[in-house]
Amino acid sequence: MMNSSDSHLSIADLRPVATAFAIEWKVSLSELSQPLEDKQRLASGLLLQLSLTIGRTIANVCVERLDRIAPTGRNQGLVDFKLICRPIDRPPVDLGICVLPFLDPGRVEEACNLLLVYKDFGLDRLCLLRQGNLMADIQQLPTCLPKLLSPEIGGRFISLRSKDIVTILTVLSVFQNKQQYQVTNEMICAYLQQSKLSIENELISSIVLTAGS
Repeated sequence: MMNSSDSHLSIADLRPVATAFAIEWKVSLSELSQPLEDKQRLASGLLLQLSLTIGRTIANVCVERLDRIAPTGRNQGLVDFKLICRPIDRPPVDLGICVLPFLDPGRVEEACNLLLVYKDFGLDRLCLLRQGNLMADIQQLPTCLPKLLSPEIGGRFISLRSKDIVTILTVLSVFQNKQQYQVTNEMICAYLQQSKLSIENELISSIVLTAGS
């Protein structure tokens, strides 16, 4: 996880990072020509983005830390990690983050049924992220998905737009290829903060807000 502290680096210092992002953005954009079902890759990129919010307050919700969740037992790797947030004047909330990019309805149904007991994993709330439209998913899965999102179970759904996915993949690729571009973690984090791809990112704000809703 990255350090979200403010950087002293100037815009000129960050030009190599801007170049890296421009190149990797085009590569990530080209990937959307095919459905992307790589759960681990999407979750890893999202984890990097969210790590930059630690210690920050977004819409009256302070992000305290991120913890990984072991892919064992009933979780079976479905919940990727948890975000510990503290809404103003309220106790902390352990928010489970689950990226569910699968296209096969049967696979999604199986996952949703397993996620019904997410509170047994030490979570207060679950944030489910999928590409596409919630209503279309509900039409395909009229039983398990509405139950997961019901007030009794308390799950939340966030639709991943193409722009969100490209950003997630680009952030991950730049970090993975930092030696190729001769940039450091500090430079990448500073660029993400200055370009508002992390703290003021709409997707990231939506995720954090589910902890305060």
